[in-house]
Amino acid sequence: MLEAPQAIAVPSLRSIARACQVAPSAVYWHFPSDSELRVAILDAEYADLAATVERSLAKARKGSNRLVLAWQAYAVWGLAHPGGYQLLFESSDRLAATRADDDPRPPDRFVELAATFAPDTPLTSARLMWSAVHGIVSLRLHKTDVDWKISLDTAVGHVVAALSAGPPRAKRNPAS
Repeated sequence: MLEAPQAIAVPSLRSIARACQVAPSAVYWHFPSDSELRVAILDAEYADLAATVERSLAKARKGSNRLVLAWQAYAVWGLAHPGGYQLLFESSDRLAATRADDDPRPPDRFVELAATFAPDTPLTSARLMWSAVHGIVSLRLHKTDVDWKISLDTAVGHVVAALSAGPPRAKRNPAS
């Protein structure tokens, strides 16, 4: 069992009905199948994440690093919505917005922002940042007993700044 990833599942229609203290038939009026419920949940969580990022960018001061601000908003949203974050980015369910031929992909806004510093490789650059920021969020969600000794915003800022600066240049050895 431990040799394969474990599933993180969207709640079933029946479990949602139990949590809402309604009959399962009440949920079926809105969602005829688990599949339609899954799509609705993922789409709603994704829309909320995207709106959070856009609000953060709309409040950005002139001259601020919009790429860092966007990823910081993503991370803050993830920690504030742990169940939604896990369903979006740690489950095998695929969100409609990410069902592209080049799956997996970070939210499109991050690809657009990455194009400002990596016009030739915006998707690859955004994926690298997504991987790094996802690691920060996921570890903080699951390792709550760790004292990270650095704020979430600072950690994300360092990682995004380092990745957007490009690969480090090799130092030349004057003796060679």
